[in-house]
Amino acid sequence: MRYCVQQATAKDVALLALAMDDEDAGDTEFDGDAEQKPLDHLLNAFLSSTEVWAAHDAQGQPCALWGVGPTSHDYEVGRFWLLTCEEVETAPHDLAALSVIVLPEMLATYTRLESIVDAQNQRALALLEGLGFTVEPPAFHEPTGRRCHRVWIEADAAILCVKCRPALLN
Repeated sequence: MRYCVQQATAKDVALLALAMDDEDAGDTEFDGDAEQKPLDHLLNAFLSSTEVWAAHDAQGQPCALWGVGPTSHDYEVGRFWLLTCEEVETAPHDLAALSVIVLPEMLATYTRLESIVDAQNQRALALLEGLGFTVEPPAFHEPTGRRCHRVWIEADAAILCVKCRPALLN
């Protein structure tokens, strides 16, 4: 499949949110109110991000979103997030190749990217590890009440290159 990657709009976020239900958004990192619904977290993540990128399929529908915003304790460190539809999620090579396009853009703004990933989300952990992220051992994450891994990558990571770039882009 071919994709077009560009800065995301609120419409992209809305279309991807409509294509999923609250349960699908459950892997979004929660930074506070446990009463808030996962799709509300997606909206808050979008609004608090300094950069949000979208991959669109051949029909122009968004199928993946990457976002990043400064952490509250260090504005040099970006808190990143990723949301995909099933089509891209089940094609790990496509998702990795698309991420290699987006992550260097984020690392041009932030010296380090980090996030928290649920220990049960093995696909996300494998993707991030394959992209060169350090995956720390799982620990209890109080805001979510789940065991999570802290993941991070520095801006000078040379691993963010695709050895064999498939024909994904227009």
